[in-house]
Amino acid sequence: MNLSLGIIEVEGLVTATACMDAMVKSAFVNVHHVEQVGSGWIAIMITGDLASVQAALERGAEVAQYFGEVVAVRTIPRPYQGLEPLITPVEKVETHEKV
Repeated sequence: MNLSLGIIEVEGLVTATACMDAMVKSAFVNVHHVEQVGSGWIAIMITGDLASVQAALERGAEVAQYFGEVVAVRTIPRPYQGLEPLITPVEKVETHEKV
């Protein structure tokens, strides 16, 4: 992962949706992963170049503060390569067994 990683935690689905929309529209970033981390808290992880991630997080925090509550914001400029498997969601495969 040569791209920077940005993480923002917000409270509520509407806040998270508005935050993601604003971040993607304001800078050249991609939404890497969205995860519910607590009772109503949602973590949004974005990737992109450092300047874009910082600008997107700033804009996302502004919008999230308007719609709800921002819990935390963090930028990781060059994340360690071993971090990728820890934050990338694992695809769950459902199997249907015949009885």
